[in-house]
Amino acid sequence: MKKLLALLCMMVLVLSLVSCGGSTPAPSGGGDQPSGGDTTPTELSTITLDMSTLFIVPSLEATQKVEDQLNDYLLNTLHESFKVHLIITAIGDYFQKIPMELASGGDEAPDVVQVFSMADWVNQGYIIPLDPYLDNELKPTLDLIGNIVGSGKMSGSTYMMPRYFGTVLDWKFIYNKQMVEDAGVDVSKAKDIDSLELVLADLKAAYPDEHFIVYCDQFANLYRISTKTSLVGTYAATVGDSTTLVNYYETEAYQKAIQKAYEYRQKGYCDPEGSANTLSHDAVVMGGSSKGVIMGHSADADGIAAMFTKTNTYGAEFGAVTIGIDNLATDSLGIGISHSCKDPAAAARFINLLYTDEFVWDTIIYGAEGQDYVWNEDHTKVRYPDGLDFNSVPYNCIYSCGMIGNGFQGLEYETDDESGSDREYGKKLMEMAWCPPLYGFTPNTFNVMNEVTAVSNVIEQYSDVLAFGDVDPSVEYPKFLAALKDAGIDKIVADYQAQVDEWLKTN
Repeated sequence: MKKLLALLCMMVLVLSLVSCGGSTPAPSGGGDQPSGGDTTPTELSTITLDMSTLFIVPSLEATQKVEDQLNDYLLNTLHESFKVHLIITAIGDYFQKIPMELASGGDEAPDVVQVFSMADWVNQGYIIPLDPYLDNELKPTLDLIGNIVGSGKMSGSTYMMPRYFGTVLDWKFIYNKQMVEDAGVDVSKAKDIDSLELVLADLKAAYPDEHFIVYCDQFANLYRISTKTSLVGTYAATVGDSTTLVNYYETEAYQKAIQKAYEYRQKGYCDPEGSANTLSHDAVVMGGSSKGVIMGHSADADGIAAMFTKTNTYGAEFGAVTIGIDNLATDSLGIGISHSCKDPAAAARFINLLYTDEFVWDTIIYGAEGQDYVWNEDHTKVRYPDGLDFNSVPYNCIYSCGMIGNGFQGLEYETDDESGSDREYGKKLMEMAWCPPLYGFTPNTFNVMNEVTAVSNVIEQYSDVLAFGDVDPSVEYPKFLAALKDAGIDKIVADYQAQVDEWLKTN
């Protein structure tokens, strides 16, 4: 009986060890296991990452090849106690698919998700606080990104790791260089959105049937730059160094933007499609139906001019001139751990690798060596495999590089960069950008969810037609303001202000 009891106790002990985590945890951030004793995990945890892509969704076969190379590295190089299951979802589907899976609470929900709406997902309980992992699993990431982590905080807790990327953009007027030179127009007169009109007027006089900017919906961003107006959440804003919140739609920046949009539409400076458009800004200018465009990139003017010259489809040479550089803004995009994750510590270690381990990030973004790229002889640059290019490689998430982890790392191709970004210039832009007083603050919408729903419905009705210059703001703007107030925007701003006052006590 004593022997049997001892055996039963041993079995209970073994079973309890297996049930508590199921694996031997690896040191934070990977690395070799400590010597002495068997450290082989009894069972690898599986961490599912569902990541959106801005390009074609790769086949399951191509994604499996990437997953296999990633897991071989995690197991045999880092000796990690987890493997990764990789899912790539088109960005248009991601916004509906992931919240539905997180709301269901079933096994289909991924463990690690891109966070596009932190306040909503926190209120719904979709993502968990990362605070238990900040001093260990995620510490290398915190050391890397510094105060940027403020964008991932809400109500005193950290819920996501914000992306580390060139989120400050250099906004440019990009134009058909030959046409501008033939007309003798001096583009150096364009310093900002207001002085750009001097150039557009000259070009309209020279080319009455052409337009040199696409749509006007970007004007609001340019006026926020010039007036130092910073969005707080979606509906409130600060102006200058003040920490007092105002209704964003009542600010000078917003009013100037919609007035300028309508004015430019009336003068024929921009694409007549307006809010009815079905093509993106770059698609219109690349095809030549517009001979210029306003766009923001984390690259300098010369680099963007070269990119547009190379990638347009009608053989034009482009020039570019800067008309504004973003202010710092609390970033709404990051990565978090879902409430259904069974091994959040392993998920936190994986998130850390997205910021601190270049092989992990490169594999998820660029694909599998041999399948999607090959190294040159001295292993310094890569190229597409023979017979393949950017559009035909089996796996390609390069256009998603700024949406996850540390976007300042990456492979260098032998061909010219076609992504419209420059890592060093992007860092420089972030260092020189103006910082608003509430940088890092994210409001919680829990107390005003009904008002937020009502206000969002009003914005959906009025915002696009005003931003694109479809309607006369002298007629429609007063109606918009009245509808916002009826929907409860003042209550939202007041609730956010109370949160700001508390946040300022410790920030």
